[in-house]
Amino acid sequence: MKQISSLTLALLLITACTSHETHVPSGNETILGIFGGMGPEATADLYRQILELTPAEKDQQHIPTLIFSNPQVPDRMESIANGGELIKPYLRFSVRKLESAGASFIAIPCNTVHYFYDYMQESVDIPIINMIRETAVEVAEKYPDAGKVGLLATTGTIESGLYNKELEANGFEVLTPVDSIEINMVMKAVFGIKAKSDPLLNEDLLAIAGQHLADRGAEVIVLGCTEIPLAYNPERVDLPVINATRVLAERAIETYSEMRDER
Repeated sequence: MKQISSLTLALLLITACTSHETHVPSGNETILGIFGGMGPEATADLYRQILELTPAEKDQQHIPTLIFSNPQVPDRMESIANGGELIKPYLRFSVRKLESAGASFIAIPCNTVHYFYDYMQESVDIPIINMIRETAVEVAEKYPDAGKVGLLATTGTIESGLYNKELEANGFEVLTPVDSIEINMVMKAVFGIKAKSDPLLNEDLLAIAGQHLADRGAEVIVLGCTEIPLAYNPERVDLPVINATRVLAERAIETYSEMRDER
């Protein structure tokens, strides 16, 4: 059997469902596109949460979804450090692949790659949900009186200032891991999750990092990397949590409903 290139087709998963008992597609359907693979487990987690949060009692009430998982996208942190010239063709290819396949809008379950959000949005004529911005809005809506927000994220996301910009615009002070030991704990957990290694160690590392943020005065913690919710145990740190993946799932459902009703 001829091998299919993992770049051109890592995973294309089509769920063709509508809210009608009997329905003939008109070609003007509202379809969610998910650009995933950064990493694959995080992509599966987003889709699982969309299924969980969608108020559906039968298959036909779920959201028609195209998933393009492209794990060949170069390392996001290295790409930010190197100016992004290597990663941009992969990003453009992936969002355009979803657009050409019929997606009406796109959700991307990777915080760090949102450093290139403007570039990706300019590459297509359909809207891309801004995961970082929506997460900051969620914090402001749920915890408006919180002065300090703790952020657990990759070094690329933290150093890019993506969350700082959005959270500070909403009046919050952002606390992040400050020394090399804390930073290494978070990164070790993230890469451990990707490698499917020692889940208890990954949970321990994130719990320690989260507690350090709490000890410094954080009043809510943002899980700003899509791998982190896969191992973070909120019961081990006595602070409320905003899960960026969960926020993205909620916004995807809301966007689908709004676009469907407009058609």
